[in-house]
Amino acid sequence: MRAAAAASAAQLPVAGAVAFTLSIDDDSYGAGGPALGLACFLLFGPLLLPVVGLLHSAALTLPASWLGRTIAARLGRAPAVNREWAWSLVCLLPAGAAWAACLAALGTSFAGPALWIAASGVLPVLNTAYCRRREERLGRPLRKVWLLSGLASLGLSVTVIGAALVGTATGLIKEYEPPQLSVEQLSGVWRGERDEGAVLRLREGGGAELDSIPYEGGTGSSYDSSGARERRPRCDGTGTWTVGNAPYGGRPAVVLEAEGCGGHEQTWTVGGTESRPELFVLFGDPDSQDIEKLVREGG
Repeated sequence: MRAAAAASAAQLPVAGAVAFTLSIDDDSYGAGGPALGLACFLLFGPLLLPVVGLLHSAALTLPASWLGRTIAARLGRAPAVNREWAWSLVCLLPAGAAWAACLAALGTSFAGPALWIAASGVLPVLNTAYCRRREERLGRPLRKVWLLSGLASLGLSVTVIGAALVGTATGLIKEYEPPQLSVEQLSGVWRGERDEGAVLRLREGGGAELDSIPYEGGTGSSYDSSGARERRPRCDGTGTWTVGNAPYGGRPAVVLEAEGCGGHEQTWTVGGTESRPELFVLFGDPDSQDIEKLVREGG
């Protein structure tokens, strides 16, 4: 348990550092960017990692290791088949599939989570097998398992984050920048990404037509008794639009003024990429905001 939990906990900061690096050029949609997530992880991670490592090992690594040892024992002592660590790795697949099936019952996909869950047990299984062989060779339990795993995790995480910061400073890794769209590029038909019934038509002369465009109203981000999100108020009508700045980050935005849309102007922030621009707005509680996106018709 110590070996599996230590490896499980140690791999999470490294995975987080890699995720931070890969998210540098992603649009955060006003959520504070990857740096905010990294700061939260550094603050609360040391307290949660041991607990998460223990839970992960009890739920995945140890069952797979036990099943692998059982299969190896049934097959006999021949070196070609009595590879406990190899069978334990194989048994990660059914263990991952079992947990992915539980998630799929809640509405998620199956194949992707099954593979990711199984992959998360590879390093703990290998570390468990290594520590078991070392204990058999030394004739005593291994000490400092948690300390060594923590130092290795810290070293790898600092290396990855340091490389990401150096890459950003030197321009090798580009930070996300929203597209700078002209009035001509903003003009056109914008349709809801999830709800194609929401349509915003921006005219070059400054006129705007709104069809079922959501706006902040009395329901906010509330949920009904069945757990489904209540329908947000919709705005239909005509109005005007101008190019302005979003309330965060100085990003470009489309500012709409239309009657009957909550009694105030709406600010749709420019996001996406040059080839696939987006307009988005944040609704609800700042700690768990809903994002509504519009994409330009025709790309």
